[in-house]
Amino acid sequence: MLQSNHYELLDKVRFGKDGDERKEALKALINLEYEAKIDDTDLLKLLDDNDAVIQVYAIGAMGRLQTKACIPALIERFTESTNTLILNELLNAFQQYDSNDFLDIVTSKLKKLYKKPWFFNIRKKVSDSDSDRGFVLNQILIPSLKYIRITGNPKTEKIVKPFLDHEDANVRWHTLKVFDSIGIEIKTDILQDFIVSDSSPLVRELATIILEKQKNRIVTT
Repeated sequence: MLQSNHYELLDKVRFGKDGDERKEALKALINLEYEAKIDDTDLLKLLDDNDAVIQVYAIGAMGRLQTKACIPALIERFTESTNTLILNELLNAFQQYDSNDFLDIVTSKLKKLYKKPWFFNIRKKVSDSDSDRGFVLNQILIPSLKYIRITGNPKTEKIVKPFLDHEDANVRWHTLKVFDSIGIEIKTDILQDFIVSDSSPLVRELATIILEKQKNRIVTT
């Protein structure tokens, strides 16, 4: 059960006079988590708080503790939320669980975003606002790719393949990492195109590494 010291620390996380005070309060709360001074019921209660900062703390704690009892609540929150801060923290928590429990809702969210005219942004100028694009890249798309990579599920190939041609180099790099980590073969001509013409040296380097791995697999089989 949450005690007065928990609420005092939570207030400091929300309203601390500076970043250092807020960080120290968060560290103290995390220590209480690992001392089993905060349980599943407490976290679910905090998740329902109206304050987004409190919700973010609860989500982060669920991820750190990998509480199975909280998975349904996390799934429901991810499905319903449009708050970029909340969505980003949820995706970070999903990665800490290191399981397939959230794969369906993550891929479902990506499918819905396919309908946005600026979602793929295939290396061409768009008229949409930078804030929309930043939302997709930083709060949804890249964290989703990171989670999909962790799950190691080859069924996600069709979901992530279109992002190989995304205009943002960071998205292309993370998409290549998904293919590499899961062990999904990429056509040689696609990799060679990355190596020769991609604008990002990091993407070119990763494509070269993946191509060499695939060649070695062919040789050894």
